[in-house]
Amino acid sequence: MLNLIRWTIIFYTIITWTFYLIGMATTEKPDEYAFINRATGVYAWAYWIMFLSALILPLTLFFKKLASKFWYVLLVVFGIKSGMYFERFVIIVTSFHRDYLDGNRNIELIDLFVFGIGMIFLQGIVITILTLGIFEIIKRKR
Repeated sequence: MLNLIRWTIIFYTIITWTFYLIGMATTEKPDEYAFINRATGVYAWAYWIMFLSALILPLTLFFKKLASKFWYVLLVVFGIKSGMYFERFVIIVTSFHRDYLDGNRNIELIDLFVFGIGMIFLQGIVITILTLGIFEIIKRKR
């Protein structure tokens, strides 16, 4: 079971970063992939922590000694998702402080929460169905 999760994390990391690099190389809007500004700006420390925990930390699962420890794999999973949660936190906090906008924008904040929670549940359901399907196929072959 842990081995399947290990390889899923490794493939997820490789695929995600491949798409990111392709997008960075072929985009017509370089502001969407502002790596230099983020990596050297005011919050560079947070960006580098997110970057390393999303790219380097999952690749440490190639080492079988580390990958065989449940708590380390759990740490890697939280490390991968820490960037998403930090980014969501920043979006929510900055939406509280939009003094420059006219009118009341609380409806957008509620939509943001609903969309974020919905996407997390949808991802969890898809991953659960895929994992259960793989285990069912393995069980039937035995």
